[in-house]
Amino acid sequence: MKKVVIFSKKKSFWGVEPDIDLLNKQIEDAENDGWNVISVTANTSLFGVIASYTILIESAK
Repeated sequence: MKKVVIFSKKKSFWGVEPDIDLLNKQIEDAENDGWNVISVTANTSLFGVIASYTILIESAK
């Protein structure tokens, strides 16, 4: 089974870009839970600032 996950949590309310440290931790947690990360793609705003990430994961089972 494959899933698409959108990650857009920011370090603070006024933050512009998503929290990369939290993204890496969530990817690590997903891999420990038996998911394989297929791809991570940055989604940008109209002005070219990274607004979120789209993650494609696949069940390792």
